[in-house]
Amino acid sequence: ERIGVLGRSGREIIQIAVGRAGCGMGHEFIRDLVEEHQVNYLNEDLRGTFMGTDYSREAHLDVFFNEGQYNKELRQMRWVPRAILVDLNMLDLASITSGPLGAMYRPENIVGNDEGSGNCYAKAFHTEGVDVADSVLDLVRREAERCNCMQGVQFTHSITGGTGSGLSGLLMKTIRDYLDRGSKCIMQSFSLVPGPGAGDMVLEPYNAALAYQDLLEYMDQCFLYDNSALENIVQKSCGVDVPKRQQMNNIVALCMSGLTSGLRFKGPLNADLWKMHSSLVPFKNAHFLISSFAPLSSEAGNAFRKEGCVLDLAQQMLMKDNVTVKCDPLRPADPQNDINRARILASWASWRGSFKTQEVDRILYDMSKSGSRFDSFYPDWIPNPIASNICVQEHVERKQSVVYVANNTAVTEVFDYNLSNWDKMMSRKSHLHYFEQDGISVDDMKESRGIMHYIREWYSELGRREDKIVDNSDPGRITINDRAIENADHEELAKEMKELMMDDMHLKTEAPRLGRI
Repeated sequence: ERIGVLGRSGREIIQIAVGRAGCGMGHEFIRDLVEEHQVNYLNEDLRGTFMGTDYSREAHLDVFFNEGQYNKELRQMRWVPRAILVDLNMLDLASITSGPLGAMYRPENIVGNDEGSGNCYAKAFHTEGVDVADSVLDLVRREAERCNCMQGVQFTHSITGGTGSGLSGLLMKTIRDYLDRGSKCIMQSFSLVPGPGAGDMVLEPYNAALAYQDLLEYMDQCFLYDNSALENIVQKSCGVDVPKRQQMNNIVALCMSGLTSGLRFKGPLNADLWKMHSSLVPFKNAHFLISSFAPLSSEAGNAFRKEGCVLDLAQQMLMKDNVTVKCDPLRPADPQNDINRARILASWASWRGSFKTQEVDRILYDMSKSGSRFDSFYPDWIPNPIASNICVQEHVERKQSVVYVANNTAVTEVFDYNLSNWDKMMSRKSHLHYFEQDGISVDDMKESRGIMHYIREWYSELGRREDKIVDNSDPGRITINDRAIENADHEELAKEMKELMMDDMHLKTEAPRLGRI
């Protein structure tokens, strides 16, 4: 009855966790959800039931949960995560599902076998993952049929190993074909990518290159993370010398819960996946995004920060130390070494807490306006490059916070690292026979390298584009920036803009007429 009064969201999302790393990230995300929505998972008799008194937390549980059995004694519905866990190692799946939180998953939504992928993309994609992919597709069909208005499918996986790269790629292809490319359903991934100094798999460069090809073709938006950056964040925020895997997964879960908070809770500025996608991806094939979270200071450091200060959070979210992948989001230009300045093509700030919309809008505008400290990183040819939403419900652990996602040309650093490692291995043609014996030829491998290079060059080209087509920095003089003119259409547009800026533009108003209405 309470749910009926508040109304269903009708914006359901299906989560698919693939591989050991993907299942770990997805599991921590579910933990975040049940704690935020006050769903009991520790008590066996009450598991899955809403135990809070703030019924707004229960209103939109259906975004990531299905209704289960109704408990007549408690007059409570049991909530079941709309999550599918997939792996080619049943022991890893058992470690996830053995605890109290793991008991919340629907048993048939846990799919896998013990064949293993041998950390090889080809084996997971062509050999061992085919039967598993058919089972997962059947589950996705059933989950989609239960939805009122399915908004998206999201993956959590690592592209460094065999299962996370190969089986995920097969599932992405299968589900994209099922949903149809004209569907309004958003497909997004939270992907763990290779990072400097953190790789422990020999075939990592090959796996990642093949996986990037799948991410480019089948995903609408990809949020990138790497272990090296996550380790540094945990060391700083938790004050531990040796970060645990669960702590690193929790950082990813913080970003995931922050980005989806607008779907799950009310706020003055709410958003859905389509609005986020249209704001973050201004160019086709440029949908590889980097995330940051604030605050990420330790308990000792929190004493020196003002809680809920919009300016402080905005400054933190742009810091290099808060970015969840190894790159410099505010990288300066270095012409001698042919390094372009980092450019933030588009970005999204997801705020959580009792923030005033006027203050948030003012701070974000001041960040990107002409003449500001960050003006050179925001191109002038994309007006209003920072979109945002505000969710009034604070995070259960981090309280008032912000997740910042940027479509930043600094992501080329991520591709450069993998391209370098790929070239080193291919120069000696090492380990290629593992891929050839499972159906991926050397030409296919080289094609995947070419796709990865294409993404890197596409972002570099966007970063090299000139800022101002028409320059009005000199008072009383308006000139066309010839370096920004790439074709005849640009030239025609520049002339029209110059004419408009030279003419005095004003609105003419007339006094209202008096008389009978």
